[in-house]
Amino acid sequence: MRKHDRHSPTRRRVLQTGIVATGLGIAGCLGGSGDTLQYLGRGGVTQEAFRNVISDWEDENDVTVQHTSVADDTEMVNVVSENPGGIDLCNPSSGGFIRFRGQDEKLLADLDYGEIPNYDNLPEAWHNVPFLEGNEDGLFRYISSQGLAYNTELVDEFSSWDEIEQSEYGDLISLHATPSARFANAAAAAGEDINQIGDDAVFDAIVDKVDAQHQNVFQYWTSGDQQMQFLREEQAHISSAWGGRVASLQADDVPIEYFIPEEGAVTHSEGYAIPEASENKETVYDLLDWVYQRENLVDLSVQIDYPVPISDPPEEITSLPDYTDHPDNLVWVDWSQVLPHNDKISQAFNEVRGS
Repeated sequence: MRKHDRHSPTRRRVLQTGIVATGLGIAGCLGGSGDTLQYLGRGGVTQEAFRNVISDWEDENDVTVQHTSVADDTEMVNVVSENPGGIDLCNPSSGGFIRFRGQDEKLLADLDYGEIPNYDNLPEAWHNVPFLEGNEDGLFRYISSQGLAYNTELVDEFSSWDEIEQSEYGDLISLHATPSARFANAAAAAGEDINQIGDDAVFDAIVDKVDAQHQNVFQYWTSGDQQMQFLREEQAHISSAWGGRVASLQADDVPIEYFIPEEGAVTHSEGYAIPEASENKETVYDLLDWVYQRENLVDLSVQIDYPVPISDPPEEITSLPDYTDHPDNLVWVDWSQVLPHNDKISQAFNEVRGS
């Protein structure tokens, strides 16, 4: 069942300004009012696209959305926690929601989904992805996965993670340097459930696959820019990749294709959330209902190069590298199960890399 009961939305105008959060340095700078909302995002292209999409409110409303960006979910949790009432809307990742829910105080509001009827433009399966299922504090934002990209002039089409272990690719593979992401994709390749990593046998099987996939790696990439550089310069013939970055390479006519292997690929999808202490929830609901209008979701998808999975999607969305029609095609990390083992994962990954 969807969680909606229709309420009449109001209209606001949204203008955009921006600041960057630097830990406690933003304290005292934040705080929404009746005609101002404070949005805490993740910076970069995705936040700029959100800024552009909601700027269409300018001619209709009288509300300014001020943009603040943070580097990661840990900083996002800290900013919301240390500035009660200072943030009106934020976009945690799947792991970020777990971090928020793990705090001693309730930081995210339970949402009245009836205030966002346009959320029904997303199929119900996406309302209940693992990091949202059973909770009332988030909305699904867009699909972001970490599958495989390959140079179509140097590599024949393939469908499985097994390809990167072939001897012909010695020193021609690049994979992501983040231990949890590396282990999640290795788990998929090994046919194991990353969320069972607390089981010693599962952990050992994943480590074995991480080691097997390590043999052809010339370097692990640490940023989207580096991932793109390795592919553009043909240092990597195959690389784990973010689909949005591949779309940027394709726009520059670099012969790269991206796909989600048949065993699956880890997703880093995000959501929207309203902090519990916000005094502007009605205005935020109105903003979100506008964002979830079909035409605005298509516009956002095109601008960020990541697909919002709307019902009956147009080609502008289905042609994006990360597009998949159902969440079951992705690997969802249950961070409540994985985070407690982060130190062990990091240690094992470092040992593989040092071998």
